[in-house]
Amino acid sequence: MNQIKNTPSPRSTLRTFARWAAAAAALTLVAATPLAATAERVAPLLECNTGPSGQRFNAGVSMPAQAPAGTVYSVRIDGVTSGKISHFGLNYLHDMTVDYAVPQGTSYVDGSAEIVPGTGTDNVLPGARVTYRAGVVTLALPAHVAEGTSYTPPSIRFQLRATGAPGSNASLALRSFRLTANAFLVGEVAVSCEPKVKPAGIGSTVIVEAVAVN
Repeated sequence: MNQIKNTPSPRSTLRTFARWAAAAAALTLVAATPLAATAERVAPLLECNTGPSGQRFNAGVSMPAQAPAGTVYSVRIDGVTSGKISHFGLNYLHDMTVDYAVPQGTSYVDGSAEIVPGTGTDNVLPGARVTYRAGVVTLALPAHVAEGTSYTPPSIRFQLRATGAPGSNASLALRSFRLTANAFLVGEVAVSCEPKVKPAGIGSTVIVEAVAVN
């Protein structure tokens, strides 16, 4: 007697995979390795275009508590490991992008954004770049991360000039996180996440009076 095997339809597979991919969007940055010594752990709650609720973006952020008006200071954002990425039907993840909004009361120092040498795993470094445009610093990781592997995003750093009034608070914010997952049957699944609470401050620097030079 022949037995009929129930095979999931592409539509049901898409729904299942989309839920998993949305979770992966957040879980790829769950901390499991040491951050920079001065980094503060942040984990804003996310809302994604598909998938389960309650996902969080996890990273480490280093920036000074205070900066005199008119001076330049550095910001560093540390990547952390994803843990093993595995799901039935997944081929790979790619085109991961994180946007950070530069604080009001500061100006970006041209050409300062860079990937920190010696950070990030080999599977995400090809084509990795950090750019600035219209008040947003963007880390882009176009490389393919295969199913069954893990990755650590490279750390980035950039410089800001304190332009706000003394006493004002310059707050760095997470703007969005995106990735594309490639899977059997369903092809490309785009996942886009934004902070549930906006603005999603992930670090701040208080601008203080400039030090007088005699």
